[in-house]
Amino acid sequence: MKDFQRSMKLSLIFGLCGAVVLPLLYECYANISRTGALVLIAAWAVFVGAKLSPLSIKAALLAASACLAYTAGLGFMMFILLHPPLVKWLEKNSKYFYLTLEEQGAFIGYAFALMLLSFVTVLAVWGVRSAVHRIRNNNAIAASYIENAFDSEEDDR
Repeated sequence: MKDFQRSMKLSLIFGLCGAVVLPLLYECYANISRTGALVLIAAWAVFVGAKLSPLSIKAALLAASACLAYTAGLGFMMFILLHPPLVKWLEKNSKYFYLTLEEQGAFIGYAFALMLLSFVTVLAVWGVRSAVHRIRNNNAIAASYIENAFDSEEDDR
């Protein structure tokens, strides 16, 4: 039960942070660098997946799902709150570039697809951990076979 409590706590923390980060990265996508913003979203998703991966696989996947939901829902609300002051600030300092509806949809699609990297990271870490555990067990079994192969009790018969 502790894993699930920890997973919900982490999903809330990362969901709230992601809800603030995503609108800022939207403005970066629109005005500074599209590739840079997408790389930062991917890095955020991998970071979240890496932080959730020490939990059990069920708790980690639950936390990643909740984090994605929190980030999407609260991110939209934060966008509504942060977009007007950011536009005002950017227009005061330079020219603000507005995205078309298709470009906004592309950003949302890219962001959602890249946020799925947190699931991929959790599953990859779990797979590597499982493979290492299996290899260690196989090494122990192979060592016992080798020890038993040279046992002198069977040679005395």
